[in-house]
Amino acid sequence: MESREKYESDIWFKISQLPYMVAIGMQGAGNSGIAGSANERHRSLSGILAARTDFPGNPLISSLLPLIEAEDEALIRVMDSHDQILNQLEATGILTVEDLWTRILELVGEVLPAINKKEAGHTLSDYITWLRQIAVVVANAAKEGDILGLGGTKFSDSEKYYFTKLDKALQELDE
Repeated sequence: MESREKYESDIWFKISQLPYMVAIGMQGAGNSGIAGSANERHRSLSGILAARTDFPGNPLISSLLPLIEAEDEALIRVMDSHDQILNQLEATGILTVEDLWTRILELVGEVLPAINKKEAGHTLSDYITWLRQIAVVVANAAKEGDILGLGGTKFSDSEKYYFTKLDKALQELDE
C-alpha cells in the first residue's frame, strides 16, 4: 500500500505541507535582506529535495517528493509547492511569523501522531530528522544583521528561538 493511501486526504495534505511550512518559518524567522532571503529560499528547496538521497528507503518521504529524475524539473516542482503554500498563508489568517510558528507547531502535533499510527520502522524518525535538517539548512543559508555583507550571524537568535520550539515539539513526539 502506498503511503498516501494510508491517510485521509486532510492529514495527507498536512503531512505534505509541514516540510514546506518549516522551511518558510525559518525563512521568516530572521531578516536576511534581499540576497539572503533568496539564498534561504533556494537552500530550503534544496533541503527538501535532499531527502531523496538522505532517506531513499523511506516510503513516506518518497511519496512526498516529485518522482522526476531531472534535478532541475524536480526543483521547479518543489518551488511551485513552496510558493503555493506561501501564497495561502495570508488567506488562512497567518499574518505574522508568530502566527506561522503557532501553525507549524499545531501541524507537528497533528502530523507526527498520525504518522506514528500508520508507519513502521524508521519512517517517523526519518521524517522528524528531515524537518530538523530543513530548519538547520535554511537557518545557515544566510546571515542576519549584516550591513552590505559585513558582520551579521548565521543561525541568528530569532532562528534559534524558533528552532528550539520546533525541536522541543519534535522531541516530545519522537520515538
